Amino acid sequence: MDTSNKAEVKIKNPPFSFQTKEREETFDSDKDVLLEPVYPDAYSLSYTCLLIPRFPYHQLTGDLTDQLPQWLQQVCISYGWRLEFVTVEPDYFQWALSVLPSVSPGQFMQQIRHDISKMIFSTFGRIKKENLSNDFWAPGYLVVLGIRPHAVEMVEHYIRLTRRQQGLHKL
Repeated sequence: MDTSNKAEVKIKNPPFSFQTKEREETFDSDKDVLLEPVYPDAYSLSYTCLLIPRFPYHQLTGDLTDQLPQWLQQVCISYGWRLEFVTVEPDYFQWALSVLPSVSPGQFMQQIRHDISKMIFSTFGRIKKENLSNDFWAPGYLVVLGIRPHAVEMVEHYIRLTRRQQGLHKL
């Protein structure tokens, strides 16, 4: 058996036992115990994320509705992130993903914004002509720890705040 990926540990304690309903088991601590190595990808953090288009009239409908989940899946696979769910509504794009703890929300959101914006602009020339920036999405983002869709009230409040900060909408 190849043990090159395993750590070997000798435990020098007296044997101990415990009882289960079925049987009593005894462990002899003088025998070798093999412990599997801990890989960093054994642990991950999950986030639910939301972006809205920079311009309110750029609705996420038609072909864009079909493309966004595919593009996001491509980005997630490219960077080793696991996509949990995707929701595309006319006013917002929401998804959940799992990433390693070493990846901050700022890192993955910046990468997703950049890559998806690039794909939108290269596919939909009309949108690129109307948006002079290189970012399809409105400034900011909403990220919450966990894999649950955001409450409708939270999404609506976030959209109102963002539009207000853009000078497009009053509270």
